[in-house]
Amino acid sequence: MPIVKSVEPFARKVPTSMDAEINKLLMRKAGALLARRPYSRGELREKLVRIAGASPAESVLDRLEQLNLLNDADYAYNFALCRIKQDGWGPAKVQNALLRRQIRVTIIEGALERVRTELGGESALDSYLREYCGKRKPPSDVKSLRKLISHLLRRGFDEDSISAALRQIVPGELWRQFESGE
Repeated sequence: MPIVKSVEPFARKVPTSMDAEINKLLMRKAGALLARRPYSRGELREKLVRIAGASPAESVLDRLEQLNLLNDADYAYNFALCRIKQDGWGPAKVQNALLRRQIRVTIIEGALERVRTELGGESALDSYLREYCGKRKPPSDVKSLRKLISHLLRRGFDEDSISAALRQIVPGELWRQFESGE
């Protein structure tokens, strides 16, 4: 007796009207979400998968990218620029926030480099410190210097950058007291 294999796995799947309805629903939902605010592909995927599952969501996301309504590189750049320039975040904090939004590391690095280039010679830390010291007095004792350093670390700036920037605005005697632990 000959063995007959099923041709079903090789048959081309013909979209049903149900698939078309699900795609329309997902496109409407995605459009409504994107009309309110920008989303990364990963964020939008999470929302759409809850409605119809992974396969239909991926096809809708691909179509949104083709229409340039969804673009992780632009999203990452705009997010980084806003957070660094307006909110005073450091690169590490921006990177962590973008990673949580499921942006690929290569895209994040490109966005951060683009923002650094756009800001020119002034670093985000220098800009933030100028604004910070304009609203408050620069640190005048070791306690306020430690507090400022802790604040800058939480904002996502690295220790070396903080040290270099603060050496320019903090009096030398105060910096020596800080380093010696007096």
